Amino acid sequence: MIGFSSCESYLDGVEESIVTDEDIFSNYNDFRAHLDYGYKGLFNYHLYKQNTAVSTVSDQFQCPSNTAWQDYAQYVNTGNYDNSAGAFEVGWEKGNGYGEASTFYNAMTALRVVNNVIEQAEISTAITESQKKDLSGQAYFLRAFFHFELIKRYGGIHYIDRVYEVDEDLDFERLTYEETTQRIIQDCDIAIGLLSKSRSGPNYGRATATMAQFLKGMALLYDASPTMNIANGYGEEYNEEKCRVAAMEIANTLQMADEAGLSLVNGTTFEKYREIFYSRNNVASRECIFPLIQKNFITYGSTLKQLYIPRSFGLSNNRYTLATHNLVRSFETANGLAIEDDPEYDPQNPYENRDPRLSYSVLYHGHSHGIDGKGELRVLDFSYDSEGNSDLNGIDIRGAGPDIVTGYYMRKFWPETANPWQQDGNYYMNWNYMRLTQVYLDYAEAVNEAYGPYGTADGYSLTAVDAINIVRERVGMPAVNPMYLTDKATFRKRIWNERNVELNGEFQRWFDMRRWHIAHLRENKEIKGMHIVRDNTTGKETFSVVDVTGTTRVFEEKHYWYPFSRDVIFMTEKFKQNPGW
Repeated sequence: MIGFSSCESYLDGVEESIVTDEDIFSNYNDFRAHLDYGYKGLFNYHLYKQNTAVSTVSDQFQCPSNTAWQDYAQYVNTGNYDNSAGAFEVGWEKGNGYGEASTFYNAMTALRVVNNVIEQAEISTAITESQKKDLSGQAYFLRAFFHFELIKRYGGIHYIDRVYEVDEDLDFERLTYEETTQRIIQDCDIAIGLLSKSRSGPNYGRATATMAQFLKGMALLYDASPTMNIANGYGEEYNEEKCRVAAMEIANTLQMADEAGLSLVNGTTFEKYREIFYSRNNVASRECIFPLIQKNFITYGSTLKQLYIPRSFGLSNNRYTLATHNLVRSFETANGLAIEDDPEYDPQNPYENRDPRLSYSVLYHGHSHGIDGKGELRVLDFSYDSEGNSDLNGIDIRGAGPDIVTGYYMRKFWPETANPWQQDGNYYMNWNYMRLTQVYLDYAEAVNEAYGPYGTADGYSLTAVDAINIVRERVGMPAVNPMYLTDKATFRKRIWNERNVELNGEFQRWFDMRRWHIAHLRENKEIKGMHIVRDNTTGKETFSVVDVTGTTRVFEEKHYWYPFSRDVIFMTEKFKQNPGW
């Protein structure tokens, strides 16, 4: 493992990339600038250089090409967790360089920076006590954050709490997942005690006590989840006692977020709801707890063209983002029922009377989005001609070329004005690492597992059902139907479904499926699409759910934890590889 053995080439690279002259800690501004280098390790999941949207590694979305060069999603979806420069999520090399490298490389580099800040702040006489508290608090938060980014992928590790030198023996035994989590919690507690609850102005986006409290609750929930419970040796279900602790800490997050002035965005229309994800005026919404701040608008080129705008809109790109029917079927009807439970649901009119978040998130047959080359409203057409005449196929079939077709595109991160004719992508699109909505969802999950649907965290009045209903009500959905509240197990499925719906495309589903230990199940590996056939004489359309050829995910038991570098494992004795690798 890079950084846990005598890997001189890696450490030399870090030294070359970071200014280490003692003068850097001689004044506050340079001290803070050095800390800012730690923030650079935050991966931008809208980065076009990853060649496909991050969400295509779960069952929610699909890349339309299975042959895209250096498409990291293909490494994950085929189970080939490799060390290629394009394998951002599962590799361990620097790839395009720090900040655009693998999650592993970014985290290891950032940890060296923040540990340096913690050590230097402790002995510095060049900064005030107030400055020391703030810089140290940020560094402790980032240390906890990057360790969490590592363990939710790799499992328990050695906790990197100081700056190591190249000539040290770095062959450490791994901590358990549970032990590593407790070290994360300790750092979160220190950060909470040192930082303010909110920031504004030029300091907005830097670590706050609210971020640290969020991370604390989320880390505890992960540690209580089935896959982690298996790794910790406690069984194959949730750990109820740990869920009680997680529920209390997540409740504290809700309280702190309220004190910090955070609130949910109005979601009654798409124009309001989309402010969570991109905006002309605001770098982040009022429900964003931890944004990845970029200075400028995202613009039309690069990210939008490469990750989200499909070939059928006149581009040559084949790495855009297809929604899947796996995701679409999870959106309830407007009556608050799963589609299989609602007798009013019409599979031949499948997009009517549905949760509004379906149209907020997905572009489907008959949906409109932006304009076409004639300046007219662009209506999506995924239909095939009933007589097999390819010239009469819908534009989103013909215009896709040889690409995989699911019958859906992603809407969530694709502004309507970003198309080849308007070429307007002038929006702030800063990734939400943490947002308030997830706190409610985390709370509902922890409370339900600890106390059941109508339970509450100790000393808190909000029930698990209440928390889910708050998320639903802000988009105009009815409260959870009583038929789903009969017991913990039944409600669990609706909580999981609510996460799938609300957090779709935000790189939560991949980790949720893994921590719930359901990623290996057949229904989560087979990708479904919608096949529409139109009689071009009568206009009658027939809808059929189909298997999308060539998209089945490869996921075995070993894939619940990523592998460490084999070369480094061969060099170590104490540090052990993950099972199956």
